[in-house]
Amino acid sequence: MSVETHGHWPYAAAALAPVAWGAALRDRDALAGNDAWVGALALPILLAHQSEEWVRPGGFLPFCNRRLLGSDADTWPLSERLGFHVNVTAGWGSAVAAALFWRRSPAPAAAVLCIEAGNVAMHSAMALRERRYNPGLATAALLMAPHALAGAVAVRRSGRLSRRGAALALAVGVVFSAGLPLAMKLRMRRG
Repeated sequence: MSVETHGHWPYAAAALAPVAWGAALRDRDALAGNDAWVGALALPILLAHQSEEWVRPGGFLPFCNRRLLGSDADTWPLSERLGFHVNVTAGWGSAVAAALFWRRSPAPAAAVLCIEAGNVAMHSAMALRERRYNPGLATAALLMAPHALAGAVAVRRSGRLSRRGAALALAVGVVFSAGLPLAMKLRMRRG
């Protein structure tokens, strides 16, 4: 059976997901010590989520464009190219930054937690509104929601996130969660 992934990068996400989870499980004792799991789990969770959205069961691009944004086309206003940049450039980039910069600052990880919370809200709200599954709902509910909640508790408990860092993290989450769909709606009107 052929799968329409709308690009090759979703196959990379699906292939990298078990590798990322394996690395996190291998290093679980070290990650637990200073709550580094908050940043370190961002990438495996994201890769699992993208695999569900884009590969199996897949269908995220048409879902996003038709059901979420109200477009008449499967690949507009969110195109394959833009989907790549949102998911790989911004998504993988922010997840890797969350892990790499954890010791220096929890702000990148806090931003990822805010993005995850927004993603959970979008998938859950659509599922409740439509009373049906949407691509990404399972991993949003089972992985992102607990990570966002437990991660926020760990970041707050650490006392390492400044007010400025928290505000920035929240702003990043709002831009991704509300700003990106708004930008897509505006793109659709112009285009």
